[in-house]
Amino acid sequence: MQSGTASRFALFSCLSQELQEASSWEELGYNYASVEKSAVGNTWWIDVCDATEEDINDVARSLSMHPLTVEDVVLKETRQKIETFPTYYLISLRTLSTITDKETSEIEDDLTQPPNTVEPSMLYILVFSQGTVTFSSSGCEHASRVRSRISRLHDPSVLSSDWICYALIDDVIDSFQPHMQSASRESEFIQDEIFIARDDDMAPLMLRIYNIRKRINHLTHSLSGKSDVLNGFVKRCQTKAWHPAFPEGDLIVYLSDVQDHLVTILGELAHLDEITSRLQSNFLAQTSVNNMRLSVRLNSGLSKVTVLATIFVPLHMVTGLFGMNVTVPGQDVHSLTWFFGIVGVFIAVILAACFIFVRLKLL
Repeated sequence: MQSGTASRFALFSCLSQELQEASSWEELGYNYASVEKSAVGNTWWIDVCDATEEDINDVARSLSMHPLTVEDVVLKETRQKIETFPTYYLISLRTLSTITDKETSEIEDDLTQPPNTVEPSMLYILVFSQGTVTFSSSGCEHASRVRSRISRLHDPSVLSSDWICYALIDDVIDSFQPHMQSASRESEFIQDEIFIARDDDMAPLMLRIYNIRKRINHLTHSLSGKSDVLNGFVKRCQTKAWHPAFPEGDLIVYLSDVQDHLVTILGELAHLDEITSRLQSNFLAQTSVNNMRLSVRLNSGLSKVTVLATIFVPLHMVTGLFGMNVTVPGQDVHSLTWFFGIVGVFIAVILAACFIFVRLKLL
């Protein structure tokens, strides 16, 4: 993970709607202690962006994180899961981060990269009883969007650490929607172009089909593991709903909406994958037809060349014999009668052969 001097630590108090930023945990530690003890029911949220191993260890010591959680965050565990620990539960999600300007300049000439290039990244959410801790990557704007959503809430009483976790999951899943729509538009463009493309356009068109199929497979892979995470989150909320100390059973309604979004996007991606598969089949069929047309034209040209060779090769042989150091007809005659006679015979043979081949439709 990258390190830097920017404000990589952000502490958000849901009660006061204040955001405090710092470049190290030492700067944020005192503010965190005051926010945690400020008022009963004050939900806090700490977001760490591009955390180094030292930053993770500092947060782990202050919040008593389990060593397995620290290992997952440090090593960037890619498996999407939900795990329960004594004082918190951990949710890890695969999301998409926009590539920075420096990275974009390095791949700007790469035709295999789609516009608005993104790369996969992991989001780790630790949900405590009174607060939430997230470890995210740069280019991932889920934290800022969820904070903006909290500021627009009409009923702040619904705020809790579980609700922040739900909002993050909801934003992660919704962030895949624009990429799915972009792939859908691209598939429609390719579908319109595939039957009118020229021979010179076939190679770039095949590359576009390959790119869109790769993007769809990547999106499907990133979303597939989230169903298990959501199911585990729903079961946990159902367990809390039966307990009188956790009046958060209404959160299940929100999670059902998230599940609907996830199922809808996965269904659309499956449909797009089927469409692009048919596009690839149509492209290969169109390429096969073009190759057959080219083969017919080549065969036709070669047959004409063969016919012409059949006519002229024997004449070349005759002229070759006359060119040898032997006696030829009309050698001692001082007029051009024999010359024009032989040329006339050649011309007659050529015209007769051409007439026969034309009647046989070989020319």
